[in-house]
Amino acid sequence: MTQTQDWDTAERAVTDGAEQLKAAADHRQIRAWAAEAGVATKALWPKVKTELRKQLDIDYDQIRADAIAAEAAAVEAAAKDAPVIELFCAGDDEVASYAVCAVADDHESWYGEFHSKDVIYRAGDELSAERSAADKAIYLAGKAREKAGLDTVRLIVHTSHHDLTVEDLSATASRHRVAVSLELTDQNPAIALCRAPGYRTWREIRLDALFTPAAS
Repeated sequence: MTQTQDWDTAERAVTDGAEQLKAAADHRQIRAWAAEAGVATKALWPKVKTELRKQLDIDYDQIRADAIAAEAAAVEAAAKDAPVIELFCAGDDEVASYAVCAVADDHESWYGEFHSKDVIYRAGDELSAERSAADKAIYLAGKAREKAGLDTVRLIVHTSHHDLTVEDLSATASRHRVAVSLELTDQNPAIALCRAPGYRTWREIRLDALFTPAAS
């Protein structure tokens, strides 16, 4: 479709779905409506968000940001005394690869090339490579949490990228009930793992070995 057709489609979809959209309880219901209406595509979704603001005074991005912040705060509070996991992470845009490994034992690792459909990494964007790697670290911590039957865990992500922020990771962290914090390091074995031959999946990791032993 042309740009004009895309705008017309977005405008019509929001007009037709106005009552349902005004009744939506949160951003997830709005996004679910968009998927059902067939307008959650890369081309249409930004225009739909504009039409939401124009027609219904709904600021989707702000609603989403507020919800994620509230969820992150709730997870942080619940995880005050939760077990701790520490992971190194790195993304290497030059070779389109990532690596995540345990601080206690870097043999417990997950690394390889980015999938062509990776939702975060964009070729040529070094920060997106690091964000995707950190996102995978959170996913891994979430899997360890599930395996251990815990409500929440705390995750310390050790990164060498100065521009990575907790805010970049908050949506994934909340979804997996992981309270995440960042520590900068210049001693990061995940960087070398990005150049390791082959790959290793997260399923090869001993999830129980990721937890930091409790202080006696």
